[in-house]
Amino acid sequence: MLDFILILGCSILALMGHGARKRKWLEWFVRIIIGFFVLLELNMALFGQDFSQPWIGKVTMVMALASLIILVLPMRKLISALFTFLDGITSLRAITGPVRHHMSVINSIIDKKVFIPESIPHMVGLFCFITTFGWFLQVVNPASMDFPSLPFAVPISVETLFSYNGLGLVFVSFCGIGVLVSRNWKECLDRLGWKKPSMAHVGIGIGLIGFSFAYDLIWSLYTHGLTDQDLATKLSAYNSGTFAVSDNFGIAVMMGLATAIFAGVGEETLIRGALQPVVGILPAAILHGVLHAQFSHAPIFIVQVAIWSMCMGIVRRFTNTTTTIIGHAGFNFVTTFLFVFNP
Repeated sequence: MLDFILILGCSILALMGHGARKRKWLEWFVRIIIGFFVLLELNMALFGQDFSQPWIGKVTMVMALASLIILVLPMRKLISALFTFLDGITSLRAITGPVRHHMSVINSIIDKKVFIPESIPHMVGLFCFITTFGWFLQVVNPASMDFPSLPFAVPISVETLFSYNGLGLVFVSFCGIGVLVSRNWKECLDRLGWKKPSMAHVGIGIGLIGFSFAYDLIWSLYTHGLTDQDLATKLSAYNSGTFAVSDNFGIAVMMGLATAIFAGVGEETLIRGALQPVVGILPAAILHGVLHAQFSHAPIFIVQVAIWSMCMGIVRRFTNTTTTIIGHAGFNFVTTFLFVFNP
């Protein structure tokens, strides 16, 4: 239910932000809403927190201060400079600029501004980013880096995959870029990077599937080798419980396709299509990792997802979102099928 409220709230606020480009009163209404959340979070951090869990209070305080800061244009300009610098490095422009375009390293890094400080839709997008990041970060236990655990697995249903990962994430992505307010349908598809893939893009997408398996293998060798943590057994038990094991080939294929289509398309559209052009590759990738709340008591897996997501973001920069959807969906399909099908 909380996920639905977050998606709906961000969607409505995003459309209001796009409408505020031509209606000054709507801009002030958006600012009042953000200010209300700042006061609410400050109250929660100072007076409403459970002092037995200081981490939650600290995160809530940072959320409030960050949301307050973005209301001020000079601070948004500083954030824009920081995001642009980070993206100039993580996107590899610091390398491709001098090599391909004979630019200096500095000019290559700052060549493309990521976050537009004067843009109200970008301000709203950053507020939604801060709020979502903070809500999910609150449940992450930093102490679990040393003593990780995974929650009791609950079998996931096709309906859940469709309503949240599929419809929900795609819906908030389209609202975030101003569908039918700032952009028509064709412009929305172009902005989100939903392009007809060429054969080269299909090949790159298939290559991403292989890369994802290799990355997962290398990371598992590291995490499973950590002493006294038994992550291999914990993760295996969690996955087996999440994707109910079956000897029915048809059910396995259906769950694999559902996970591939809904999770792959939804997450890539939101992270790579909607958010990455606004906040840059690295912040979007970190949010992608934190969104995997099932790993809140095993933060090492959140780090794993975030690094993988950053690699996908780099590929998105040179291709389009459709290409990363192919890689993400393909990897999800194969892994889910293998978890489910156990004759």
